[in-house]
Amino acid sequence: MQGDGTGLSGGAGAGQPAAIVIQAGRAKGAKPEEIYRAWLELAEARIAGEQVVLGGYALAAGDQVAGEAELTKVLAFFDGLAAQVFTRQTDVGELSNYMAADARRWRELLRGLRQRSAPAKETPRYHQVTRALAAAEFVASEPINDEERTAFSLDNIRADVAADGRSITIVADLRGRTVAPRAVPNIAVCLRDANGDVCGEAVLAPPVEEIQGERSEGFTATLDASREITDVEVSFTRRAVG
Repeated sequence: MQGDGTGLSGGAGAGQPAAIVIQAGRAKGAKPEEIYRAWLELAEARIAGEQVVLGGYALAAGDQVAGEAELTKVLAFFDGLAAQVFTRQTDVGELSNYMAADARRWRELLRGLRQRSAPAKETPRYHQVTRALAAAEFVASEPINDEERTAFSLDNIRADVAADGRSITIVADLRGRTVAPRAVPNIAVCLRDANGDVCGEAVLAPPVEEIQGERSEGFTATLDASREITDVEVSFTRRAVG
């Protein structure tokens, strides 16, 4: 089990050597507005790529289908974004202000593409899809921004999985470090199966609505999953409870 308050998980493909099909040509540590500008410049590729995925496209050897090249540009964007958001080289919370809705759309598209492409799971392109999906999911989760992360943290995260593997109880310590009273962000929980696919997720209210000063509060939640749980991610989010 893993949960570090960031929403980051190894997921499927963890331990596999990195293999990037097309490296996005963006400078290290780009600002959120620069990343969003690059995303807007992909508008035509995004339209064509979306149609390919909606048509049931899956990774496979053979002739290239119409729109596949455009889809590859979108994959390269998210793949190149992954290192920046997971290592916090850019403020992913601020970036999500720009493109959370688009990221949610591509999260669903890439989840389907990855599941259909399971027969090609040992190929570099499959690993690229996995990384691209992870980046899209992270931005779509609407994490808190860097400034908020200095005020709140989730520590000592523990997870107890039921005997059947389909229910989990999560316990953590919510810590606040604020001077003035401040509203506490909601808490997102994402459960994954052995393939790295989501098998349960929820946004939950924090144990207290507001914190002032140095303070710690216990957090406990129990969730059910549709498949056997392998990984759990716990993070702060700006998304509403539900």
